Amino acid sequence: ILFLILVTDLPPSIALGMEPGEKTILKEHPRPRKEPVVLTWMWVSMVMNGAVLSAVIIVVYIIALMNYCDGKVFQSDINQVEDFGSKLMDARTVAFIALVWAENVRSYTS
Repeated sequence: ILFLILVTDLPPSIALGMEPGEKTILKEHPRPRKEPVVLTWMWVSMVMNGAVLSAVIIVVYIIALMNYCDGKVFQSDINQVEDFGSKLMDARTVAFIALVWAENVRSYTS
């Protein structure tokens, strides 16, 4: 998890750090007290991002399982495959790399 955070958060953080600041930011009024910090549309956006990302990674993992584990998807079937440990590790690696790439794409596009 630490590796995932390092790989996905470092490039956007560097980009934000290099961005020039706004000169008038301190002249803006703060948000009203009654207004929540996280608005409803932000909650919806976070939930939708999480749902889409989860669905994509699960589909990638299933495709990787079918590719590496001779078309098997369920654990009981995969256990019958020769050298299933190595093949299962390859499928998990594909899913992890897809997660890292998806996080990087999401961080630059949102």
